[in-house]
Amino acid sequence: MLPLEPSGDRLLGLCRLTWITDAYEGELPAYIRSTKIPALAEALGTDLDGLTVPEVAATVARLLGDPEAAALVLSHTGFTNFYKAYRNSARAWAHENRQALAAILRRAYALASDAEGEALTAAIAALPPIPKANHPAQGMRAEYLVTPVVFALDPRLRYPIINGAERVQVLLRRIGVADDSLEAKYRALVRLIGSGGVVDAADLDQLGLEERIELSADPESPMRQLLAEQPEAGSELPSKDEDDVQRLQQGLTIEQRRLHNRMTNQLKRLLADHTLLEGRAPDCRYDVLVRDYDRDGNDLMIEVKSSCDAAQVRMAIGQVFSYWHRLKGAIDEVHAAILLPQRPDDAVIALLDWLEIGVLWLEGERLRTATAWLEPVAQFAEA
Repeated sequence: MLPLEPSGDRLLGLCRLTWITDAYEGELPAYIRSTKIPALAEALGTDLDGLTVPEVAATVARLLGDPEAAALVLSHTGFTNFYKAYRNSARAWAHENRQALAAILRRAYALASDAEGEALTAAIAALPPIPKANHPAQGMRAEYLVTPVVFALDPRLRYPIINGAERVQVLLRRIGVADDSLEAKYRALVRLIGSGGVVDAADLDQLGLEERIELSADPESPMRQLLAEQPEAGSELPSKDEDDVQRLQQGLTIEQRRLHNRMTNQLKRLLADHTLLEGRAPDCRYDVLVRDYDRDGNDLMIEVKSSCDAAQVRMAIGQVFSYWHRLKGAIDEVHAAILLPQRPDDAVIALLDWLEIGVLWLEGERLRTATAWLEPVAQFAEA
């Protein structure tokens, strides 16, 4: 993976492959050219200047001897927004600590047990802090740079990301180790894997985003469960809206999110000849926008739900109207649909038909619909 004596630039290049920037939107986001491609050039020790992004993808695939690498170059792979104030000073730091850093990354690529991971964590903790540009006394913990790339290199996908991201810090506070040593944080996080639907370190990295979770106070039994909204003592009759909130919160499991992602990926495969976009703006995070879906210049907004539960459908209705208005403005004709995991009951279909929202569902590898104007989309997906 690494030459015998890799330079600080090559080591930093590997670390930078985990980085993103704020330019993360669109089918070919700007961070790929601004951040990923320079990182690839450094990590591979090659010159990629002057090449188009597809040419870079082909070159990297050839250098690695892996045709599948081309798709990775073109797709979203960054996941940590490393602190900008330390991006430049990290280069000199990587050069000064290149031997220790190279040894850590080699060990990460060969991790075979959690015990080895803990020993590796001790080596990361021993690294000096990364100085801030023009303010060398203000150091950043080395694990903020190193643990994301160790996470990416671990073949078992069990090494946790332990950096300054808010979701990570929230989780560390919830399990009571925010002020503990790096090794203690590692042990506490790894113990969460395998419980409460947390399959691997990728799931673990999302736990801090869950607002309604509870983690066991017993560090030996870190079970996780979703909390339902509880009625206040003395309340007589909870409203239907409150009941919806309860049912929606009960659905926010990692398994549901995984199903949601599988459905979205399947839709992308079925509509491979269309341009599919996703919303990234904080107030307009639509799941899918199919460009020119009807070949008449109209876009189709699709909200994906992993359950046909009525509360989920009602939530989707509000989302598609809100997102459409935010994206398209107050135009009369709305082209929106809801994708469900199976055919919903007739009441749901009737409601969506009345609202002129399309309904789609997956049946094996096929896309089905009960909406007449979506029939061409479903038929195209089968072609």
